[in-house]
Amino acid sequence: MLKRLFKCILILFMFTLPLHSQQLVDGIAAIVGQEIILFSDVQQLTMEMIRSSGVNPSSINQEQFINLQNQALRELINMEIILLQAEEDSIFIRERDIQSSLDEQLGQYLDVLGSEEQIEQVFGLSMRKIREYLYTRVKSSLIVQQIQTERFGNIKVSRPEVLEFYEENKDSIPEIPERVNISHILIIPQPSGEKKEQKKAELLEIKERILSGETGFSEAARTYSADRSSAVNGGELGFSPKGTFVPEFERVAFSLEKEGDISDIVETQFGVHIIKLIERRGELINVAHILLDITKDETDFSDAFNMLSTLRDSIINSADFSDLALRYSDDPDVKANKGSLGEFPLNTLQIEEFKAVADTLNIGDVSTPFQTTYGFHILKLNNRKPPETLTLKTHYNIIENMAASSKKQKEWNRWIDKLYEKFYVEIKR
Repeated sequence: MLKRLFKCILILFMFTLPLHSQQLVDGIAAIVGQEIILFSDVQQLTMEMIRSSGVNPSSINQEQFINLQNQALRELINMEIILLQAEEDSIFIRERDIQSSLDEQLGQYLDVLGSEEQIEQVFGLSMRKIREYLYTRVKSSLIVQQIQTERFGNIKVSRPEVLEFYEENKDSIPEIPERVNISHILIIPQPSGEKKEQKKAELLEIKERILSGETGFSEAARTYSADRSSAVNGGELGFSPKGTFVPEFERVAFSLEKEGDISDIVETQFGVHIIKLIERRGELINVAHILLDITKDETDFSDAFNMLSTLRDSIINSADFSDLALRYSDDPDVKANKGSLGEFPLNTLQIEEFKAVADTLNIGDVSTPFQTTYGFHILKLNNRKPPETLTLKTHYNIIENMAASSKKQKEWNRWIDKLYEKFYVEIKR
């Protein structure tokens, strides 16, 4: 979970297109080949860069803002000339890879922001429009990754190059900060069976009214569905491949055979749904759904807290943390990691509650239950490493990787400079 969060922060920084300037009206910021880059594109990328860096936009002065604006423009131009070269090189990205990467990125936004509603608020668009908006960027980023792998992936550094890199940069190489290795058990509060049955009964009544012709599916979705982003479109979710939806929903959605078929009630982490097949095109389906969410109350939160307290007592009395994580944790990655989240610099933990709790633990300690936006957790500190100064003797592999990255970046910059000479680029002022 934490690894996905850090990756999402990185992706937000690298591939979003944001910036805001009160002094710019929309117009052409640059021309690359036959493509144009608008001031609004630059503005959008600049603002996203500011957001992803965690800086309050109001704290940025005019000079800093202009520098960020220029950086955003340069990134957009770079992307366009890379795409021109990719077209010449006939680089092809499979549609399923684009969709998979797009789904992963949206999932990472969901991890960071907590809900689709928050994602829509940040972008100012519906989820369907966000998918359309991100599609080109995701495809472009995959092309860039492929070019980087093919052209620069095999660049190596010799030992003399590593030594030279270290001598030139040793005064500016930061130390390795304090690191913690942590595991957790996550319990997501669940509504009681009584609440679920009540919502299922309400949804069954809505379905019966649809089947009787008393109301239409689209009208019912607009009136009752808790998924407001799709409700405005009559519950319609748009054409989607496998891998787009949560497993319970997807299994039923793809089992519908005839256009117009409506499913039985489906329960997911979001609530209870009925699904209607609108159209099928090969491996893509367009479905609509009506979602009734199930509100959790203090009793549900208390049950999750008490469950974790019981698990903690068992661990303190010699029960195995990993075994209990496998049996009880709601972390979707638990089968692979058995509750282990790995090692992180303490000051980079993006979930503030994790950082605060880990800072209080000694090696081997298990925390009392605490709450985050994901649910309730107990945290175990597996190991703690103090800050370290990087030296060739003790950290040669790390310095070697840094030297290789520096060499690849220099080669990449040279290649980009040649593309500027090859393709038409005009920056408007």
